[in-house]
Amino acid sequence: MSRFSPVPYFPAPPVAYDQRYFDQVLKAFAVFAQQVTNPGELRGTSLTLTTSTTNVDRGELSWNAAADTLDITMGNGVVQQTGFETYMMCMNDTGATIPNGTIVGFSGVGTEIEVAKYIADGTFPNLYFIGVTTCDIPDGERRPITIYGEVRDLDTTGTPVGETWAAGDILYASPSTAGKLTKVRPSAPDEVIVVAAVLTVSATAGEIMVRPTVPIKMLYGRFASTVDQTASAANTAYPITYDTTNAASGVSVVSTSRLTPVEAGYYAVSASVQVTSTNSSSSVFYVWLAKNGTAQANTTRAFTIKANGDTKVVSVAYDISLAAGDYVELMWATSSTQVFLDATSGLSFAPDIPSVLVSMTQVQL
Repeated sequence: MSRFSPVPYFPAPPVAYDQRYFDQVLKAFAVFAQQVTNPGELRGTSLTLTTSTTNVDRGELSWNAAADTLDITMGNGVVQQTGFETYMMCMNDTGATIPNGTIVGFSGVGTEIEVAKYIADGTFPNLYFIGVTTCDIPDGERRPITIYGEVRDLDTTGTPVGETWAAGDILYASPSTAGKLTKVRPSAPDEVIVVAAVLTVSATAGEIMVRPTVPIKMLYGRFASTVDQTASAANTAYPITYDTTNAASGVSVVSTSRLTPVEAGYYAVSASVQVTSTNSSSSVFYVWLAKNGTAQANTTRAFTIKANGDTKVVSVAYDISLAAGDYVELMWATSSTQVFLDATSGLSFAPDIPSVLVSMTQVQL
């Protein structure tokens, strides 16, 4: 450390006693006392903030002229650039070392926030994503995770995941390999999490800029019935059932008929039902929406089928607000047991015809 204040001047002593000499010494001490009271600007190359009395690798504060910011040593080779990097301190409790540059997500809470390698295949919600390790984290150890800023000393060639990366490439959390990055944008039902951009390409000294973007994911499910469904009695309510999942993320069929989302929200439910009659007289087909086993007011639609062998494709659409744990069902009834939900298979020129196609999509959180 140094202070930009002049060193007090003390005159050379005379050979013989001289009162003027003592006057000069007194004046020099007065100037020195004034300088101590107001020492002026303090400057230094570094400042160590620690309780340790030995050499340390953490707690040193210094100016980074290249980045125009303060560097703080964090231990284990980690240096935080103040204002340009943000960390979260987390614990590795996986049983193995998590390497530098690994994508991690929330895995639990003990004495610390616990993390594990994150995979974006829908196994874990996207909001469980945390960031990128900024150093190796041995099992049972606590280390910083970068949630904003640069991570260095990585292989940024793309070779470890069978890709070729270039500076400026946007990297996503991989849906196929836990803890890895990919430049290939995932598609539903995988999670799409923008993690970082490539700054420099190198097999050992590569750098990425971490700035995660975790989009709010809307849930959805598309299901079908590939079999006929019949009514044992006329004018009696039956739930429409499903035996095939065409695509789903966060919505599932429970007990063959209950469309059940894992999260609360506002949902759109639409269905296409193929109805056939073998009755020579006109018959009526009814369909409506039920929530948690209770029919919803003003949701019934009625369709008339007029002739024997006549087939009609019935389409309905509903919107409904659901809390976590709620479910909905499409209910149906008919004025004649000779009306049924009709599936057709074995076409040589086209795919099979399901008796029911239903879609449930979250449109608002």
